[in-house]
Amino acid sequence: EALQQSTQVHLACHGKQDPVQPYHSHFVMKDEHLTLLDIMERDIPHAEFAFLFACHTVIGDEKTPDEVIHPATGLQFSGFKSVVGTLWEVVDSVAKHVVEAFYQCMFKPSKE
Repeated sequence: EALQQSTQVHLACHGKQDPVQPYHSHFVMKDEHLTLLDIMERDIPHAEFAFLFACHTVIGDEKTPDEVIHPATGLQFSGFKSVVGTLWEVVDSVAKHVVEAFYQCMFKPSKE
């Protein structure tokens, strides 16, 4: 429900990509897994920006890298105009620093 009402989504959690059944790729939430299919089936009319700080949210299939479905593309298919994901395993001790630096740069006033 929060996805449908928000313009921005920040997911900092564990993620699992399923290369055999890509729509079963998921984010590990407190109560249950949020699958890519769950997200894609929702109407998300206000979707603007998604920050996915979970393991392997942009990794594709090595055999067909141009034809891949992964969590980041799933959010784009759902209507998010901008999606930031990770190509690597996220290390918790580093995550705070990466997220802080990203948002500081993103919301830094422009020098005109």
